[in-house]
Amino acid sequence: MKFETDIEAGTITMRGAIGDFENGISADDFRDALNEHSGGPVTIHLNSEGGSVTDGLSIYNAIMQHDGEVTIHIDTIAASIATVISAAADKVVMNSNAKYMIHCAWTIAAGNSTEFKNMSQILDMMDKDIAEAYSQRTGGSQQEMLALMKDETWMDSETALAMGFVDEVYKVERQPAANSVKEAFAMAPFVASKASATARRMKLRLKK
Repeated sequence: MKFETDIEAGTITMRGAIGDFENGISADDFRDALNEHSGGPVTIHLNSEGGSVTDGLSIYNAIMQHDGEVTIHIDTIAASIATVISAAADKVVMNSNAKYMIHCAWTIAAGNSTEFKNMSQILDMMDKDIAEAYSQRTGGSQQEMLALMKDETWMDSETALAMGFVDEVYKVERQPAANSVKEAFAMAPFVASKASATARRMKLRLKK
């Protein structure tokens, strides 16, 4: 897990599970970090397979209420509740080789039949809250979003863009070294001089 904030750069990095447990990113910690960027824009670098629904919804609410523009940049994966977090941003950018997955809420439970029936109702309520977040992001209906969730839908970047879950795809490709061009030009006189010197030596050898 990596969770850090950089006020000068205007960034928050979230890499890992969502939730108030060991090696997880809690909603309280996130809110504290986001408050440090109060009144200004912030870019959240997100890479997460999901985690706690309640922590995720709390983070979603914090982003929705932030008094500055929020951009979320997805690295390689946003899955489960992490996609709900991304749905709160003003702008979502997704790397070209990243994946996006939505599904219904699930849990591990123990108890009698009454307790299981109650848990089923709670999960249904959470699914509606999640579907509403997706609906606001994409413009699709809650029923459409619920159908995608029930199918556990995986999307590549182009599909997520076409469906409105993200706003932009960032093409991941090799970047040239910053000084490679400058160094090539700087070396040009030396290369030319070396070639000239070699040519002169060859002429002298031929004359002999």
